[in-house]
Amino acid sequence: MTIDIAICDDDSKDLKSVVNILGEIFAAHSDKYSLQSFHSANDILEKVNKIDIAILDISMEEMNGIDLGRKLKMRFPEVSIIYMTNYEQYCMQAINEVHAFSFLCKPPRKAEVKKQLEDLVNKIKQSDNKVKKVFYRVSDSKGKEHPFIKLDLQNILFFEYIKAKRRIAICLKMKYTNILM
Repeated sequence: MTIDIAICDDDSKDLKSVVNILGEIFAAHSDKYSLQSFHSANDILEKVNKIDIAILDISMEEMNGIDLGRKLKMRFPEVSIIYMTNYEQYCMQAINEVHAFSFLCKPPRKAEVKKQLEDLVNKIKQSDNKVKKVFYRVSDSKGKEHPFIKLDLQNILFFEYIKAKRRIAICLKMKYTNILM
């Protein structure tokens, strides 16, 4: 499992500091990760296609981190957000409105970043971000019958009901499949 992390901060010094800290932390672990850094909210919104963890500065000129967090949550509902800030007054707003995982005070310290990241990675590994549902008495698109199947709900594209038959369209590894029930 690769953990996709995006960091956004319009302050180059803070951005570089967090990238370096994360590199050191992951170098000491066996976890695979993808790390992308961005200087602007619009940049991250345009370029990110998959994200597990977002580390966002709250106070940015173009768009504040709380608004960016809202937009990321709309596109990636399972994303976990860690905010960085110099301003404690933003903490309650981010907790209540965007459901942040945690906060880091600037300048970020390696021990704090490591603790938050390890907790979050463990949470992601445990949940694997997949909710499964069992369907009974099904046939696949080739007509093969199965007593039951377990599907990741995130892979279901749509349900279709025609008279007494139901069809589920799912996406598996970028391939479209039909299942008849």
